[in-house]
Order: sequence, then structure tokens, then C-alpha cells
Amino acid sequence: MIKWIVLGLLLGLSHQADGFEQSQLNEFADKLQVTYQLIDSKPTQCPNEQAQCYFSTLSLSLPYDLKDADWQISFSQLMPIYSMQSDSFIISHVNGDLHRLEANASFKGFTKNTTYVISFYTQESQITESEYMPNYIATAKGLSARNISSTAIKLDADTGLEIQPYLVDFEGLNNHQVSEREQTPWMNANYLFETQTKPLKSTALGVIPQVKHLTINDDSKLIDLRQGLIFTEHADFKEQLTAASSRLGVFGVTFKPMGINLNILKDDKIIGEEGYELTVKKTGITIKSGTAAGAFYAMQTLAGLISVESAILPELTIIDAPRYPFRGLHIDVARNFRSKAFILKTIEQMAAYKLNKLHLHLADDEGWRLAIAGLPELTNIGAARCLDLTEQSCLLPQLGAGVDRDAKVNGYYTSDDYKDILLAAKKHFIEVIPSLDMPGHSRAAIVAMEQRFNHYAALNQFELANQYRLIDPLDTTVYSSIQHYDDNTINVCQDSSFAFVKKVLEEMQVLHDQVGVPLKVYHIGADETAGAWLNSPACLALKQSQPELSDFNGYFIEKVSQFLAQKNIEVAAWSDGLNSTQQSKMPKKVQANAWAMLSDNGHKVAHQHANLGWQVVISAPDVTYFDFPYQAHPKEPGNHWASRAIDSRKVFEFMPDNLPAHAEIWPSVLGQPYEADDSESMLKPGVSFYGLQGHLWSEMIRSDQQAHYMLFPRLLALAERAWHRAPWELAYDYQGKKYHKSSCYFDKQQAFEREQDWQRFASLLAYKELPKLTQAGVFYRIPTVAASIDQQGYLHAFTSIDGFDIQYQQNNGPWLLYQENIKVTGAVRVRAKDIATGRKGRMLSVK
Repeated sequence: MIKWIVLGLLLGLSHQADGFEQSQLNEFADKLQVTYQLIDSKPTQCPNEQAQCYFSTLSLSLPYDLKDADWQISFSQLMPIYSMQSDSFIISHVNGDLHRLEANASFKGFTKNTTYVISFYTQESQITESEYMPNYIATAKGLSARNISSTAIKLDADTGLEIQPYLVDFEGLNNHQVSEREQTPWMNANYLFETQTKPLKSTALGVIPQVKHLTINDDSKLIDLRQGLIFTEHADFKEQLTAASSRLGVFGVTFKPMGINLNILKDDKIIGEEGYELTVKKTGITIKSGTAAGAFYAMQTLAGLISVESAILPELTIIDAPRYPFRGLHIDVARNFRSKAFILKTIEQMAAYKLNKLHLHLADDEGWRLAIAGLPELTNIGAARCLDLTEQSCLLPQLGAGVDRDAKVNGYYTSDDYKDILLAAKKHFIEVIPSLDMPGHSRAAIVAMEQRFNHYAALNQFELANQYRLIDPLDTTVYSSIQHYDDNTINVCQDSSFAFVKKVLEEMQVLHDQVGVPLKVYHIGADETAGAWLNSPACLALKQSQPELSDFNGYFIEKVSQFLAQKNIEVAAWSDGLNSTQQSKMPKKVQANAWAMLSDNGHKVAHQHANLGWQVVISAPDVTYFDFPYQAHPKEPGNHWASRAIDSRKVFEFMPDNLPAHAEIWPSVLGQPYEADDSESMLKPGVSFYGLQGHLWSEMIRSDQQAHYMLFPRLLALAERAWHRAPWELAYDYQGKKYHKSSCYFDKQQAFEREQDWQRFASLLAYKELPKLTQAGVFYRIPTVAASIDQQGYLHAFTSIDGFDIQYQQNNGPWLLYQENIKVTGAVRVRAKDIATGRKGRMLSVK
């Protein structure tokens, strides 16, 4: 903690602000024009022999003269600046992504309307515009910090998407590639026209996710569910089906005394805990299931069969059960907070598509989001970011958080909020799996507990001060985490760290018990610990007392897992953390999220953990991480390190039972072919995966609306794959194979069947499910337009998902409705328009 206080003093005292008043700082923040420009993503040579770098500039200008140099600018830069060129300014790395810009001794002040350019190189890559953070902060010693207005995010009135006025467009930037090795194409309108298939409207009766067996018994006998429904007198489970009944009511299917009989029978012959049989006849509707969950999913299927326009069905029978018992969504509320309303709405939509696990990522370096009784510092300090460089009142303003503690990216769930979430999830047959990432990714907790230490130490109450302390103050280890923190890892060698973990878990268990929703699974996290502890006296002493100890992270996981087992709580963790454990020291039941990239031998990680008998949940980032862009285009929001493009079709085409087979159909993250060799890493005969999970990490997601954009509609494709195994999927070969672009185990017939199945899915999405999402107020992504201009000048255009108007624009003129046989000239742009709301999709130029 001494280090942080000294750092804060040094930063605050860089310039004396004796002549700089608050009004001057306010004017400086309001009128300073900041412009960020990425010049080259593929420099021929990087300074200091870096393997990869980006060359960029920051430009500063003021509309008035300012001779004072008593200001500093703090800003977030995801990849650290390591080399710079400027006669007047200095940029230094503070911690994490936070950097500081200040004038040097040569600076003579700002001259009115003069632009000052700072050139610099950053490590590694950031290639989408959304990776360039907003909310630069102006500050001076003794004054209240202010966000710099020119670096604020704005919303486009047509699309509702973010606009970054401070960032120069990436148009034409080296084909939008991260390095010379990359072959990813810029997914413009012409590329989409060449690679996407035009949708065909299917009239077949269906539902998302697809059911196992659907038989239309008599299509001449039609039943209008809007006559209403009524539970029969002895219907089973009806008290547990209120959420499903409410969803039917949204589409006009209400419960009335004279409605169609809905008979729900408990039938133990139905296979599986979530399986069901649904029969629709003019004489009534019958659901058979062995559990309330199965009956719930039957009613969700009933809601899925109808549309917002019509609830008329033929007589039919459906027999159904899920592919996987675990069908999950991970939501990171730690990096940037999501409101309780967002979580509740998302729970409703998860249940509608039969997802049943909500993995809530509640704590990380940038935030602690759950109130814990007896530890108010966790949320008083750890749930807010502002510009207190000593971090006695808040965390550093990482990820462009700005200075406002009340900003929507900050916040936490009270105990009542969390219990409301648990109860809502229970009503929708969803299990909440909480996660407070430890021992790495724990900076919010560490800073909060250091504030607690300082409080009690000042009162000479050192027993209380040290009770939950998470660092060894004598540790001199120097390390840097993957997010460039040098102080984000809990010291796992001291009793106070485990006392903290036990306190938090016991209080969380109390919250679950108070609402009758037992805590069944807890996700430790346990990933990405970055070389900490090497010079910690506490760890050196532990190693001396336990010479056989080979891995401190594994030691932590094993010890916490044993504590959880004593409380009948199953442990879950990310696969890389579990790699450091000894199976003999772990509980028998372990959930492993296998998150290695498919193009980087990800199948080997998943197979290794499944062969240990652990419950493997597939979390492959190159297809399940929904914080990545839908398409490789700089204006498509998202991260990029594991995939440049994850659209709904890619998720739909996933074959989660056969991970190595994707080497035949997908390129690597660099757009290159790769080989997946499974000849020595096979699953043992009979071993299979436990489930599939989608993920929404939030580093670049600053609003609930943006979060919905990233989730929908591709979450429906994930639900399709988690619930239903398509006949075209390539079965796993337990003998092991080598897969590559030319191995051709996935044959032409399977490709044809997949295309037909996609057309079915896309049609249901367009004409049934997107209107339902609109009705629910979900801000889903409107597709971009595939377009081309032929040699005669005719414009051809379509969207991969049907049901949208297409508009075109010539030479920045008015937007016009596209129709066939339209000739165009000059600069042409296209976009899709949602007919119901008028909202527009992202526009693309047509070459």
C-alpha cells in the first residue's frame, strides 16, 4: 500500500498548481481537442526490438492560449505505450491500462489553434475502434478532476451504436490486419456478397432451439391458442410454471376460465430431467414430464411455436430432451457493471431459449460487484472507479471509466439485488453460478482490503487490520499480469487470504440460503496468475515447510476446493488454472471451463480435462466469446485476440462434440489454415462433454444496450447448439484423426444439410424470434448488407437474415429504399433498417 500512496503523491505533485484554478481546469477539460490516430498496424521495424507494435499519434489543441503547465492528462490505453517522440510532452505507464501525459520542461504552453502531435509505439495489437478507450481525464494538484469533453462517447442517432469523435477512422488502414502474418479480409459489403448466402423464407413449422422430434398429426385441424388456456384441475407443477405462463401471455396466450385445457402430467417414463412430451389437439394440450423443468421447457416450446402475429397451430406431437445438461451464459459485470434490470431481462431471454446456467463474473481487477456483510470496503472502494491515485476512495479509472463514481460502468448488487436475481433465475429454471476471480484478477479486492488495513492500523487495531489482508507487505516480486497490472494477485501463502475467501463464500452462501436457492456450484476463476509470489517471505516460508509444493496457484485452488467440498459446493474453474492442480488433491466432482482456442490445440485441453472425469464445459473463445466482433471490420465493436469475426452463422455451425474437426471449416485467428492433430489426445471411449457456455466479457461494453447488441441474436445460435445436436454435425472419432483444410471428413452432403438447416434457423430467427426480441425491448444487432454493383451499374443487395428493409445512398444523398433493377453511380453505401422500430444497422460502402 505504501507503493500506491507514494505513486499517488508523485503523480499529484508532478507540477505545482498554484496558479491553476478549478475554473481554468474546467475550461481546459471542456475545450481541449484530443485526436487519436492509428497510423500503422504493421510497422516494418519496432523500436527496442519488439516483435510486434503499433505506431500512433495523439494530437492536442486548444482554441485559446494557455501558458500554464500545471495539468496532467490520465487516459486508458489497452496496450502499453513503450516508446514515444515529442519535444514537449512525456507519457508514462501508471498501472493496468492507465497512462499519464504531462508537459516536460521544454513545453512553452499551448498557442491558440496550434496542434501538438505526440508520436508513440504501443506493444502488441488493438485493431477494432472500440478498443480505443474514451474519457481522458484532466487533473491538477488540489483540484477536482474533469473528463475531457472531446473524448466522450456519443451515440449515433440512426443506429444507437457508439461513436468515438476523438478517434480518426480506420478506413483503408492496411486492410485492417494486425500484422504481416494475418490474412483476415476486411468484411465490407462486397466481401459479404461473395461469402454469404441469400436467405430463403421457410414456411416449415419450427422452434428455436430445434426439438428432437416434431410430428404434425393433422394440419387441417387448427388450434388458436389465443382462445386462452386453463390448467386442468389436477395439473402437476403448475405453481412452478408462472414464468412460462407469463411468456405465453406476452404473445396474447392468456389463462382464461373457458380456455383450452392444459393438462400437465408427471410421468417418470420421460427420459431425462429436462425431457418432455408435448401434444397439441383441438380437445386440449397435454404435457408429460418427469420434472417441473421438463414441463417448463415444454411450455417454452409452445411459446416458440407461435409468433407475435399468430398463435394458430396444427395438431402435433413433440418429443424432446436437451443435448447437454449445462447450457450456459457467462456475463462479466466486474469490468463494466450491468444493471440488475439487464440481468433480469437476460434471464427471461435465456429461459426462452432453454439456457439453464448463468455464470455471473462478479469480481475482477476493475471492480467488485456484490455486497458482502462485514466487508463494506469491497463495494465502497472496489465497486467504483474515479481519479483518486492513492485509491483510498475508489479504484483507478481503468477502461476509460472517467471520474464519475455514479457512472453506469460503476456499481454493485446489494444483498437484496442479488437475492432478487437468484429468485428470478429460480423461477426460470436457471442456476446462478457466482464467480469472484481469485487469486489473480483480484486487484479490486486487494485495494479494498488495503483500505481496511489502513483504517484499523490507524486505530492500532492490528489484529483486525491483518484479518483479511491479501498481500504480503514484504513481497518484492516484480510481475506484470496479462492486463499489465503489477499488483493484482492475492498472496496465497498467508492465512489471512484464506480467511478472506472463507468469509466471502460463507456470506454468499447465506444469501443463497435466505431465499431457498442453495449455492451448488462456485467458480473460483483461478486463471492468469502472472509470476507472483517469487520473492514473498510468506511463500518462501510455506515452500520451506512443504518442500513438495510445486505450484502456488494449484495449492490455492486445491485448498479452496477442499473448503467448498466441506460445504457441499461443487468447484468450477478455468482450465488453465486447473492445469496447475493435482487431481488427487481435488474433489471428485470438478467443473472445468475449457477456454483454449481451437486453432491453438484447444481440443487437447478439453480432452485432457474430460479424461480426468471432470465436467468439461466448452468455452472456446474463437466461437463462444460474444465480446468479439460479429464481423472483421474496424467499426464492428469488440475485442480481437481469439477471433476477428463471430457471427450468428459461425456459432450455428459449431460442432462442440468434435473440436478438432473445425480445422477443416474455419481458419485461425490470423485467417490462416491450421491443423488439429487429435491422434494422441483422443477422448477416452464413452467420455463426453458436460456442456456449452457463451461468454460476454465487458472490457469494451459500457452500457446495457451495447451488451444486448453483442449477445443477440448469436445467443440464439448458441442455444440451438447447446440444446440440439444437428444430424449434419461430424461425429467425434474416438480413434483420433488429423484435421486440416484438405482432410475432408466433413463432406459435401453434410455441408448441404447444414445449409438447409441454416436456412430453417435463419427464417425462424427473422420472422419469429427477432420480432419477439423487439417486443421485449432487446437491442439486438441488425445485420449489415451484402452488396455488389455489376458491370452495368446495377446494385444487388441482401441481408443474411431476412425481414429488414435495405436502404442505399448515392454520393451522400438521401437514403432510398432498395429494390431490384436499380442502377447506381458514384459513391454508394448500404444499410438495413428494422421495419418495426426504424432503427438502422451499420452502413457499409460498396466498391
